[in-house]
Formats: sequence, C-alpha cells, structure tokens
Amino acid sequence: MIPFCPECGAQGVPLLFGLPVPAARRAAENGDLALGGCVLREPAPNWQCAHGHQWRDLDENAWDRRLLAVLAAHGDDLS
Repeated sequence: MIPFCPECGAQGVPLLFGLPVPAARRAAENGDLALGGCVLREPAPNWQCAHGHQWRDLDENAWDRRLLAVLAAHGDDLS
C-alpha cells in the first residue's frame, strides 16, 4: 500500500468512484475519503492526497480494508 502521494508526499485517502453512500459523503466531507465522480479513466487511480494528486496502488486488499474502515467510522453498517 502506498499511503503517501508519490508526487508531493502528502497523506493519501482512498479514492472512490460512483454514487457514494451517505457514509462515503460524510467521510469525504471530513477528508477521510476522496470522491472521484462517475467517470473512470484507465488505469483508474485508487488514492488521492489533499492536493488533488491521484495515483494507483496495486494492493487492492489494503485499499479495500482502508475503505471499509473509513466507511465504518462514518456510520456505514457493513453487516
């Protein structure tokens, strides 16, 4: 997992594409998640820093775990 921006070194957050659930919107408002909209480009990035730089990390399992933890922290019932 690459948690820091390869361009500027800032902390990264998971980048989520598609229609966000309420917990994702709350997480984005709090800066714990970035919303990428509905249009994907290839290769699709999965992380973003506070400066808007986006990058792709191939460790999808780490991204999944981080995303689920962020959503759970913002009230998503994952059961």
